[in-house]
Amino acid sequence: MKKIPLVLFMTSILLAGCGGDDSSPGGNANNTEANGSNSSAAATPAIFSDTIIPAGFNWEMQNAETVNFKHVSNISQIGNLPIAVPGKHYIEIYSIDENNETSATPFLKALTNRHGEAEVLLTLLNSWSGITVKTHLKDSVCINTLHKEQITATQALGCDVIIGSDL
Repeated sequence: MKKIPLVLFMTSILLAGCGGDDSSPGGNANNTEANGSNSSAAATPAIFSDTIIPAGFNWEMQNAETVNFKHVSNISQIGNLPIAVPGKHYIEIYSIDENNETSATPFLKALTNRHGEAEVLLTLLNSWSGITVKTHLKDSVCINTLHKEQITATQALGCDVIIGSDL
């Protein structure tokens, strides 16, 4: 019989602690409801008047652009222009981080068309300093390293191959 009053007392203490709209561990410390304020009103967001955001700031933290990778010979030329390396080639594109370290796995893989070109949507994180493009030709591998500032809409990738001619 002595346990029933103790159980009722403990239950009332627990239920009293569950009242109010505040679910914070400390309860409703500022007691705004007692002062007539409604605790469900939205809090005013903090304003950072000293923060200046430059015009054109990229909030996405990445840039995307379509790039046409075009494979050319570093050796064979016609009229001082490098000759295109035709054929379907497998390419892998690796990121280069801010410490100039190339990633171990490619973030993009593609196959060139019969003209040795591959048009890809290249998405680069702002923290990357550039890319490395690794091209698998029939019997060799070409590696081109490009800094972000060097990448253009049509990007020539040089390979040390000799292109034969019927001239």
